[in-house]
Amino acid sequence: MKAAVALEKESDPEMSASKKDDIKPTSRGWMVWFIAAFFYLYEYVLRASPSIMTEQLMQDFAMTTTSLGILSSMYYYAYTPLQIPCGLIVDRLGARLVITLSCALCVIGTFMFSYAHDLFLAQAGRFVMGAGSACAFLSTLKLVSDWFPPKYFAVLSGMTTMIGITTGGYLVGKPFALFVNSLSWREAMFWTAIFGVAVTALCWFVIKNTPTETKGESKPASNSSILQDLGVLVRSKQTWLVSLYGCFFYVPVSVFSELWAIPYIMKKYSLDNAEAASISVMLILGKGVGAPGIALLSNYFQSRRKVMFLGSFLATIAFIAAIYLPVPIWMMESLLFITGACAGAQVICFALNQEINPSELSATSVGFTNTVVMLSGIVFQPLLGAFLDFAWDGKLSDGGTRLYGLDAYQTAMIALPICLLISWGFVFFIKETYPHSDARSDKK
Repeated sequence: MKAAVALEKESDPEMSASKKDDIKPTSRGWMVWFIAAFFYLYEYVLRASPSIMTEQLMQDFAMTTTSLGILSSMYYYAYTPLQIPCGLIVDRLGARLVITLSCALCVIGTFMFSYAHDLFLAQAGRFVMGAGSACAFLSTLKLVSDWFPPKYFAVLSGMTTMIGITTGGYLVGKPFALFVNSLSWREAMFWTAIFGVAVTALCWFVIKNTPTETKGESKPASNSSILQDLGVLVRSKQTWLVSLYGCFFYVPVSVFSELWAIPYIMKKYSLDNAEAASISVMLILGKGVGAPGIALLSNYFQSRRKVMFLGSFLATIAFIAAIYLPVPIWMMESLLFITGACAGAQVICFALNQEINPSELSATSVGFTNTVVMLSGIVFQPLLGAFLDFAWDGKLSDGGTRLYGLDAYQTAMIALPICLLISWGFVFFIKETYPHSDARSDKK
C-alpha cells in the first residue's frame, strides 16, 4: 500500500515540491553525478564499439550482416530486461553498490569479448557487457533525484546524455577507430577493459547514495511490495505512451549510429572506417547539444509536448535528407547534426515519467522507460541486418564476405524514418506534464 500512499502524497504538488526544493546542489553532489555519468560514458563506448569493427568482426567470425546485428544486439538482450529489476534494486539499495558491481561486470564482459575466438563466446561477452551496463543511466538519474532539486532533473538528464552518449559516441568514433586500426580489435577491447578497472574504483570511492549518507545517516529501507511499485507504472497509460515515444525516437541512435552508420557512410562516400566515423559522430554530437538545450527550452516554455512534437518532426525531415539525398560530405555532417540535435527531445521522456509517477519510484520509473526505449536496439539492429541480407545482390569480397551496395543500405534503412514518424504520432496522445499536478492527476 505504500506505493499508493506515495501516489496520493505526490498529488499534492505544493507539499512535495517544497520538501524537494530544500535540496541544495553541492560540490560533492556535482562530483557524484559526474562520476556516475562517466560510468555511463564508459558503458556507451562498449555498447557502440562494434560499429567501428564491423568488417573485422565479420571476417574473424565469418558472419553475415544478420549475424553481426545479432552479435551487437546481444548487449540489448541483457540490458533491456534488466532495466526494471535494476530500477527496483537501486530504489531500495541505493546507487553506489549497484554501480560499482555493474562496472566490474562490464569489465568482465569486455575481457571475454576480447579473448573470444568463436561466435558464442563473443555473444556471451556482449551479453555480460549489457548486463553490467543496465543500471548506468537510471542510477545516474536516481542520484540526480536524490542530490538535486526537481528543477534540475530535465537539464541534468540532458547533460548526462551529453556526457554519456555524445562524448562516448565521439570517443567511439574516429579516436577509437584509430585505436583499433593501430592495434587490433581484440587488443583495443583488452585495454578498454583495463581502463574499466579504474572506472570501477572511482565509482566505489566517490559515489554516495544521498547527501545524508555523507553525514553518517542511512536511508530507510522501503517497505513497499515490488509488485505494488511496479504496478503503479504498468497501470499508467501515459507512462506507456511516453516510453513508446522514446523507443521509436531512439532508433536513429541505437540502430544507425551504434551499428550501421559507419559501413553505410563508407559505402556512400568511399571512405575508410576512421573517416566515416568522423562523419557519423555528428549525429551524437548533435544530440549532446540538443538534449540539455531542449530540456532548458521545455522548462522555459513550460511545455514538454511542444519540444517533443517539433523534435520528432524536424528529425524525420533531416534524417531522410541525410540518407536519401546525394549530398556532399559537409551537408551530410550538417544533416546528421540537425537530426541529433532534434533527437535530443527524446530525453524529455524521462522527465515526463518522473513528473507522472511518485518520486519514491524515480529509478524504477527510469528503468521502466529505458526498458521500452532499448527495445529499439533489440528489434531493429538485427532487423536492419536482415533487410540488408534481403536486399543483397549476391556480390562477395575476395575473402568471401558479402558486399552490400548503396541501394541495399538505402532500401533497408527506410525503417528508420518510419520509426521517427511513429514517435511523432505518439505526441498527439501524450498529455502535458507541466505543471506536475496536471500529470499526476491522470493515472489512467
